[in-house]
Amino acid sequence: MIHYRPLGPIAAISFDLDDTLYDNRPVIQAAEDKLYAWLAERVKLREDSRSYFQQWRQRVLKEKPALRHDATASRHQALLLGLKALGVPQAQVLADAAMGHFLAWRSEGDIAPEVHQMLAYLSGRRPLIAISNGNADVERLGLGQYFKASFHAGGSRRMKPDPDLFVAAAQHLKLTPKAILHIGDHLDDDIQGALLAGYQAAWYNPKGHSLRQHPRGRLLPHFEFGALDSLQQLL
Repeated sequence: MIHYRPLGPIAAISFDLDDTLYDNRPVIQAAEDKLYAWLAERVKLREDSRSYFQQWRQRVLKEKPALRHDATASRHQALLLGLKALGVPQAQVLADAAMGHFLAWRSEGDIAPEVHQMLAYLSGRRPLIAISNGNADVERLGLGQYFKASFHAGGSRRMKPDPDLFVAAAQHLKLTPKAILHIGDHLDDDIQGALLAGYQAAWYNPKGHSLRQHPRGRLLPHFEFGALDSLQQLL
């Protein structure tokens, strides 16, 4: 661990999910592969289905900027509009069903044994909360037993680094923000967001990136670390 600021008392710990507790890129890739295969069994899709629906999602976000804070709603809307543009009958019904399947598939992450061990250790000593910009389900991921609650962007709650999720988690825990340590891999979303919300913050940096390589991360974490199991030294 590399310490930058003195740590205060830690009454609870919040965790980012995607790319902190597991590698999210292959999870999303596999979920999208299953999504387009499922749709192709029911309707005729274009050969470039992935880029086609990605373009629709970009269009949705351009026309409705507020949806950038809701990964589920923006993808759902892109599916619906893309299917309608293809002339698919009952596009709404198909988009609804496809999105339900996608949400299940995107929560099929492979969680390493050491992550389970670390969360089991910490959850026996402090309450844990999940705070995520994405839409992974901690129960489907097999992590539900460790977390008291999970908070996701969407609806009225904006994505990190906006404070909405951090505020909601602190209110749920009935703790002042400075009593909570947030752990995440993203210097903007996790570290800057947590610090501006009054949390303590720890940067998970397994690839050993330099803080100088991330000029957008304007605030120093309390510490950085490269191995999740080292968190057991905290408590």
